[in-house]
Amino acid sequence: MLMARNEYPARPLLLEGALGKKKHYQQFQPVVALAKGYTVHWDQAAPAEVIVWLINFNKNDWISLGICYPPGSAFTVISDVHDRLSKQTHKTGVFIRTNQSEKLERSHPSRGYYFWEEETGLLFLKVKAQSSREKFAFCSVKGCERIKITAVIPDKSPPSNCMSRAYPRHAQLPVVDVPMPKKRSNDTQSEHFLEVRLEAFITRFFHIKQDFSFTEVSGRKFYQLEDGIQVTVIDGHNGGVVGSRSFSSSLLQGVPAQLEKYIDGLKDRSIVLMTSKGHLGTRGGWTKALQRLGLNKRIELRDKLVLVGFKGSFRPDWVRLEQDKDHAKIRQVLPVPVVPKMKL
Repeated sequence: MLMARNEYPARPLLLEGALGKKKHYQQFQPVVALAKGYTVHWDQAAPAEVIVWLINFNKNDWISLGICYPPGSAFTVISDVHDRLSKQTHKTGVFIRTNQSEKLERSHPSRGYYFWEEETGLLFLKVKAQSSREKFAFCSVKGCERIKITAVIPDKSPPSNCMSRAYPRHAQLPVVDVPMPKKRSNDTQSEHFLEVRLEAFITRFFHIKQDFSFTEVSGRKFYQLEDGIQVTVIDGHNGGVVGSRSFSSSLLQGVPAQLEKYIDGLKDRSIVLMTSKGHLGTRGGWTKALQRLGLNKRIELRDKLVLVGFKGSFRPDWVRLEQDKDHAKIRQVLPVPVVPKMKL
């Protein structure tokens, strides 16, 4: 399958489909830019059935599609929703032929239009999502929205490649809908990455158990010597280690405000690494200090924990806690300087 974006017809995308395991049909998965026009062409006669799945489309997202077919073809076009759990599909609308390409913009959820341009051999329609989808789902809340095109194609039709007739007729000037962000000119420090490794674990030799904990920052190790927690602080502006301090288990339970006071005194945009050792009292006032480092209030702690936290007015997406009864470990790469990221 050949797919061309109308803004760049000289650089079409060539896709080779993979046969389905149970049924003999080809699957193509092109990545498209929304609110743009595309044409589709084939290395043989166009297939008698084409199903367009709207994957990762939010409600009202659309593209314009022109699919190449041989002269004399006839079409039935419907929209439906496929439920991947129940394997049920139900029809949601029909597409009616129009002789006016402008009508493609007047489609409704239950009735759309297609335009058959016989001079070029292109079947045009507007593919638009009608329902919302949840954050990490690739189909809508109602199921996978699809457009199904069934064509009656004359026998012995040649390959359906309309490129030479489609362009330059349907070529468009490139338009930048969302400009690329520019690097801030006031950034005096170049961005780089910092590798950190934290581990808290128990070793066993026959009946003897021994606790070990350490923090490693770019190859430099900080071993935890006493039971409790160890806090290692990194400057979020330049990635330099500011210091490392231990808080014993007895101190955490007896004077829990000490840890809170220490964290309050850290500079904003500090990266805070934490490990535990020995039997850790997982309840008490000291746990409130963890909320200042990006943790959830309701989290339940265990004896072995490692934390990559952050003190600042925003919460980076790399803040992470790992914990277990016997072994907790994090190995992570952090961007420096730490700056808030804009959501796309």
